[in-house]
Amino acid sequence: MAEERARAKEENGAAPIRAGAGYDYLFEQFRVPRGCLGYVVADPAARLAAVVDPEIEMVEPMLDFLFERGLRLAYIIDTHTHADHVSGAKELKKKSVGKVVMHEKAPSQAVDIRVVDGDRLYLGELPIKFLYTPGHAKDLVCVVLPGRILTADALLIGSCGRTDLLNGNATQQYHTLHYVFRSLPDELLVYPGHDYRGRSCSTLGEEKKNNPKMNFGSEEEFVEYMDRVNPEKLEPVYQLAESLKANMQ
Repeated sequence: MAEERARAKEENGAAPIRAGAGYDYLFEQFRVPRGCLGYVVADPAARLAAVVDPEIEMVEPMLDFLFERGLRLAYIIDTHTHADHVSGAKELKKKSVGKVVMHEKAPSQAVDIRVVDGDRLYLGELPIKFLYTPGHAKDLVCVVLPGRILTADALLIGSCGRTDLLNGNATQQYHTLHYVFRSLPDELLVYPGHDYRGRSCSTLGEEKKNNPKMNFGSEEEFVEYMDRVNPEKLEPVYQLAESLKANMQ
């Protein structure tokens, strides 16, 4: 395990996109009608792939995508313990040789590889780096790829994940937004875990400039808003109890 830790068509299945700072790799975005977004990333030379945040309805389309391109699933990455949908990670694990990857604080017993801030895994020569970004959840990590960052609920386009659910923390969320993300390059493409605004990609520079959650005057104002004001504006979470029960096992 120590060695492993060291080392779009939206609507499921378009032509792969090539990109990235000295690396050519396959990158595909998947979605379900509720707006959940998942991803497949692969090194075509090594024929190794990883999936990130597979919602249960994405399992078969993702497997079809991999099979059609002759790719072997190496890693099944859940960025955190999802509260609003059932993860497809365990189902993918049953149907492949892929290993489930989550942060060391994740409660799930299905995890094969537990990562911490700064850890890397590799698909051939393609690096996958993990950044610890708590706030929405205590076990949330972002996935950094050449030219891209998959931000899950830590950073949404024009917003961020709520902090009033199990293991949420508004103070940690503020530090994630104002210290972790603001320290990263503006040109990084942002791919979130949900699409609530009709957009599924942004840049860090755009979010730093225009995202209201990244532009509060102080930590105190942000925490007050997230703890007291924001919950009143949000709808009840879809299948909260069922999703947490399934994803924590």
